[in-house]
Amino acid sequence: MRPLLLASISCLVFCLQIQSSHADTFYKWVDDQGVTHYGTRPPEGSNAESVNTHAQKPGNQEKATKQLEETKAEQAYQTKEEKEEERFQKDLTAAKQERKKQCEEARQNKVQLTLKSRVKMKMEDGSVKMLSEEERQEQIKQADEAIKEFCL
Repeated sequence: MRPLLLASISCLVFCLQIQSSHADTFYKWVDDQGVTHYGTRPPEGSNAESVNTHAQKPGNQEKATKQLEETKAEQAYQTKEEKEEERFQKDLTAAKQERKKQCEEARQNKVQLTLKSRVKMKMEDGSVKMLSEEERQEQIKQADEAIKEFCL
């Protein structure tokens, strides 16, 4: 029993010594040659500053986790915006191509309507109708409107 008590006391003393060595204040100073030094005792007459040797508090971990989550959310938002911008540009390009196609068709229609005095037009039911001069002029007017809308 006595050896166990002696071992326990020895262990306690050892732990207290380790604890006290960790409790020392550490200093940082720069010598005349510009070299930075660290130690528990700064030289006399030097402008030494105390150095914090304690580990970060658990609260900092929560803050870091929150910052990481915010950064991830911001990156996800930026990625989403980039994808939306890419989709918008793709849609814009498709719309420009469609507009160009409609412009070409409107111009071709006007050319055909202008050059020919007798114009046949295919109706919705599949039948073909010969346009009168008034109907041809109306179609030319519609082609002009389409050109203004799609070509300018």
